[in-house]
Amino acid sequence: MRKNILDLRRYLVEIKLGVFFLIAIVLFFIAIISIREVSFFKGTYLIKVRFQFVEGIKVTSPVRFCGVDVGEVKKLEIKEEKEGVIVYVYAKISKGVFIPKSSKFFINSLSMLGEKYLEIIPSAPPFKDFLKEGETVDGVSSTPLFDIVGTISKAVDKIDNFFNEGNIRRSLEETVMNINETSREIKELIVDIRNKQGTVGRLLYDSSLYDKTEELIEDIKKNPWKLLYRPKEKRVKTK
Repeated sequence: MRKNILDLRRYLVEIKLGVFFLIAIVLFFIAIISIREVSFFKGTYLIKVRFQFVEGIKVTSPVRFCGVDVGEVKKLEIKEEKEGVIVYVYAKISKGVFIPKSSKFFINSLSMLGEKYLEIIPSAPPFKDFLKEGETVDGVSSTPLFDIVGTISKAVDKIDNFFNEGNIRRSLEETVMNINETSREIKELIVDIRNKQGTVGRLLYDSSLYDKTEELIEDIKKNPWKLLYRPKEKRVKTK
């Protein structure tokens, strides 16, 4: 009798452990689904995007449409074609997300050194056609970092050569010479004014010019007809 009771208790403990592990497995499975954002009910469809340079994107990288996560990168494939080496990015998109064929596809990053992802920006409406399962579109390849560095290096070399040739120095010397010449002329003008010399000095300090101007104004006031007077031209007699 006692043995049967012990067996029953052991059986109940095993059932409780089994139920506990079953619940734990279910919760773990639900958590995985939530983290990966996978929906077994909606399903997905696959599209291919062609790039010449993918800037470090990898499998499982996010796919965003208008900034919203709508899928992930399923596969990367490298092929040699006529225009060179091409990388095909296989993007798995959630069903119910309709992507216009005229959309812009490019590689973006969360920050300067952050995770890379496939960004999809729709074109302006109206939308004529949408991507379907297995269709291929062309992506916009970003410029490799070493190309940017090379361009900057060339620009720096040109600036360095420009300075080494002395063009800037000559231009600055000519500018300084012009400024000095202008300053000298201004100083001479000021000296002439102070010494009552030159046209400006005479205008400012010569009282006779002022007096003559006053006399002319008074004469015009008394005889305004002189403003309209025009001397008669002498006619030459012809024989």
